Amino acid sequence: MKITCEFCQVMFDDTLENCPNCGAANPNVRRSTSENPTTIEGLKEWYEAMNLPPYETTRFFIGIDYKEPKAFGIYKDETTGNFVVYKNKDTGVRAVRYEGTDEAFAVNELQTRLKQEILLQKQRNASGTSSVSNGSSSNGNKKSGNLTLALMLTVLFLGLGFGSFFLPMLIFATDNPIKAAMYPAEGYYDAYDTIYYHMTGYSREEWLIFDDEKNAWCKCELTPGHVLYKKKSSEEFFKVKDWNSGLACTDATKDILYQDYKDGYKIDKGYYSYNGEEYYHLEKSQYDGWYYFDDDKGDWDYTYYDNIPADLRHQNTASDFWYTPTWDSTTQITDFEDTTYYEQYQESQKSSSSSSSSSSSWDSGSSWDSGSTDWSSDW
Repeated sequence: MKITCEFCQVMFDDTLENCPNCGAANPNVRRSTSENPTTIEGLKEWYEAMNLPPYETTRFFIGIDYKEPKAFGIYKDETTGNFVVYKNKDTGVRAVRYEGTDEAFAVNELQTRLKQEILLQKQRNASGTSSVSNGSSSNGNKKSGNLTLALMLTVLFLGLGFGSFFLPMLIFATDNPIKAAMYPAEGYYDAYDTIYYHMTGYSREEWLIFDDEKNAWCKCELTPGHVLYKKKSSEEFFKVKDWNSGLACTDATKDILYQDYKDGYKIDKGYYSYNGEEYYHLEKSQYDGWYYFDDDKGDWDYTYYDNIPADLRHQNTASDFWYTPTWDSTTQITDFEDTTYYEQYQESQKSSSSSSSSSSSWDSGSSWDSGSTDWSSDW
């Protein structure tokens, strides 16, 4: 079926991801979402993009408060407004991994566990099919398959031509006029007496909305039907790129949410001292890898992002309390790198580096055995 490009009005096949004329995205094609979704809906899309089996097979239930044994899940408790990440063990007992208002943190907790399970399932499949049959037929088939694949790639390359080969590279570059023409511009918008700010002109995401009552900016996620979602419909609501006193809002670029965006939602690794307490940040993400030194135990312990002082949750403010990337023997605390937490982190880094960037995607021809999952542990 043919559809009309909303940007250049050229007709093209609805199965194509982009308009062959201007490169605009086809909104009817489902794409892989960010490797790090921050919402439950985004995690659902990531799950589908990874070609994973149904929830009933993997036993990972996204957006569902699943009550039966042997299940991982995440959902929003409409009564409290909290996001809950849980594991129902084989005994039916529920272990709550996280419950709080930070949706991005909750989503990351479940996604990280799901990625770990995918890796374990892949290892199980690999060990079950590691034997190679004797004889020359297997080698012959392999060579034949390689030749067929090479021939298909050659034909595909020649058929597409150099222009269409390099077009996706141009479209998805960070800064280019084609991509800028596809999405709402960076800047301030006034839509039906509500002020919005788009932090990037190269996607439909990363929007802020101004809360008049709180006199503060908040993150927001626009739905496909929103007037600001598409470039064309957003243009009449666009005000200015840079803040001025005539706008009924504060300067969005001075807000901590904007600073987090500019910092890539990352915080420096290393030691932090805050109000007499010592903290260590292990991961790049501002949401992950926080530890504190327990004076009573005389050792390091893991803590959730919600428990970290507000000043340490953002690179813009945390840098004032950071003092060293490596242990200083003159302090009254022990070296974090001597902990089992750090040892486990190092092992996970080795595992990640040995895996391909698509390690989370799933081969639909592989089998998923949820019975091999460790259902007796808390997580």
